[in-house]
Order: sequence, then structure tokens, then C-alpha cells
Amino acid sequence: MNVETSTVTLTAPLSMNSLMAFVKKAKTFDSHVSLYRNGHSINGKNLTSVITFNLTVKESDSILLIADGEDAQTASVQLVEWLQKEMDGAKEETLSLM
Repeated sequence: MNVETSTVTLTAPLSMNSLMAFVKKAKTFDSHVSLYRNGHSINGKNLTSVITFNLTVKESDSILLIADGEDAQTASVQLVEWLQKEMDGAKEETLSLM
């Protein structure tokens, strides 16, 4: 089995739509996807867990994304890239509201 870990620093809050899209994207991979922070690990393919987890993280917190399975490397790279694009988009939206 392959295990890939990536650290993501949150630069902007994620909306409910972003969280649902993340779970949907995570489910496209065969690998088990986990999010880990401060000793707590959750299933990245479970929407309720992801929403609850999101409530506990603040901007500038680092979270660990762990993918474990045959397509772990692809899952890790694509999910991290996707999260970073979402956060960049969220920052732009926040700025445009001012």
C-alpha cells in the first residue's frame, strides 16, 4: 500500500459548498483519505466529519492530509491542489465584498 501525506495551511475559510465538493472529490479516489490536526483524525470522505472538523480549524492552522491506498499519490496531489485553489478563490471573494 502507498501512503502519502501533505500539509496544507489554511489561508481562508472554506464554505459549505467547498466542503461538499471536497468530499465528493475525495470519494473519486480508491484510497482512504484522512484529515489530521492536533491529534484528531477524520475520514475525508464523510461529509459530517469534514464539516465538524472544519469548525475546529482556524485560518493559518496547518492540517495534514493523508491518503492511503493504490492511488494515494494522485489523491494527495489533486486534493491539496484543489484545496489551495478553493482557498485562493475564497480570499478573492472576501476581498471583493469590501
